[in-house]
Amino acid sequence: MSTNSLTLEQKICQLLMIGFRGTELKDCRWLEDYLENGLLGGVILFEKDLATNSIRNIQSPEQLKKLTKDLSAASKIPLFIAIDQEGGKVSRLNSRNGFEDYPSHAELGQINDEKTARIVFSKIAEALHNLGINVNFAPVVDLAINPENKVVVQNNRCFSADPIEVAKFARNFIEAHKEFNVISVAKHFPGHGSSHHDSHFDWTDVTNTWRSLELKPYEILNGDAILNGVMVGHIYNKNFDPNFPASLSHIWIEEILRKQIGFAGLVFTDDLQMKSISNNFSFEEAVELALLAGNDILLFANQIDYSEDLPHKFIQIVLELIKQNKISIERINNSFERIMYYKNQIMLN
Repeated sequence: MSTNSLTLEQKICQLLMIGFRGTELKDCRWLEDYLENGLLGGVILFEKDLATNSIRNIQSPEQLKKLTKDLSAASKIPLFIAIDQEGGKVSRLNSRNGFEDYPSHAELGQINDEKTARIVFSKIAEALHNLGINVNFAPVVDLAINPENKVVVQNNRCFSADPIEVAKFARNFIEAHKEFNVISVAKHFPGHGSSHHDSHFDWTDVTNTWRSLELKPYEILNGDAILNGVMVGHIYNKNFDPNFPASLSHIWIEEILRKQIGFAGLVFTDDLQMKSISNNFSFEEAVELALLAGNDILLFANQIDYSEDLPHKFIQIVLELIKQNKISIERINNSFERIMYYKNQIMLN
């Protein structure tokens, strides 16, 4: 599609991905309006709504396929439809809603057979492709360093403590997804495996525990030229940035991920409504800092503080930042062009 005719507001909204309540698009007229007007870049699907503890977006294979088809059809601009489908505990598609269960990263790491792992990853990728989902927030490339780490290590979300092994399995995961035209997003940069806190709930300071070894999977995968997406975690390390967690840090994203590692693909924030961010920054501050840091796509799961007005608020904040010369139009265009490059790749394939 030609992007020359798009308005500044439409370009701004390509940098936004949100969650929503509903198993059918007809129940979400507000969302349909944003999509039809080209004012949303992506959506993220969840099995459960955390605030109501009820089904959110996924009931059955047939229902989900219709939902993604309707979302894509309604969207004026090609839409990213994302999910967390790692295998193991973090699998939005599972036997509870009519899908197959897959082993966790840790289980596959313990089996330590690349062929077996590749078969599993291909099945996951094929299922997502057939369902109309084109972004998977996986693999987890955190290192299983701290056995007391609850968020990734104890939940069996890490392949290994060895970065070479992690990169080996992650490479297979990413390649399998590429074969089925699904963008896989490695997470949680710069490494969550040494942390003692969970960024869903707490300020996560890894200053005394983080090791440079945790960057190795990203360096290896980027060196292999297969890394398309990276999710940046809300991980604070005062030795690198005394002011901000990685997801809001220009140092981590532009200096380390972009320049030092050389990553040129899509950078996603982790959910900016997690407590580690929302307890310390306002919505306006989070948007401004995430953009200044260099993120391409700002993710709002829209779970606890649910808002149907979120895209409108986002547009107004970014337009005001541009008006105040805090964010340049060039900065918006850089991310917009990178996003559209990957969307066009998906469409062409």
